[in-house]
Amino acid sequence: MKIHPGSAWSESEIAKYLEEANTPIRISTAGSDGYPLICSLWFVYRDGVLWAASHKNSHIIKMLRRNPKIGFEVATNEYPYHGVRGKADVTLHEDSTENILEKVIDKYLQGGNKKLAAWLLSRQKDEYAIKISPVALNSWDFSGRMERR
Repeated sequence: MKIHPGSAWSESEIAKYLEEANTPIRISTAGSDGYPLICSLWFVYRDGVLWAASHKNSHIIKMLRRNPKIGFEVATNEYPYHGVRGKADVTLHEDSTENILEKVIDKYLQGGNKKLAAWLLSRQKDEYAIKISPVALNSWDFSGRMERR
């Protein structure tokens, strides 16, 4: 994996950020009409790979089957702005082998919203795990030039 020379953070700092981030990942791929498609997904990061999940019939899965190369961003929406962007290759797996849906539900719902968790898990046999393998990363951190609100 290539870290951009102008990156604000080192590879280990990027990994720490991605492990701790609680904002969804935004991925971009080519849409069927030629325009970019952007989709936000819950994710987990482990061993240099980002994992997300989506239903097998979702539009994003259809587009990723057609073109498994994406751009992505994991970034805060609050001051001071910072985050990670990159390019990645995607592979799709039947989620029953990875249990990513359970992991992202645990991460983002943290035991709350049991009704949503149960509904999502009821569809697990139809979920795909989305393995996002970064090939290039860049980070930015505007902490030094932005005041906290």
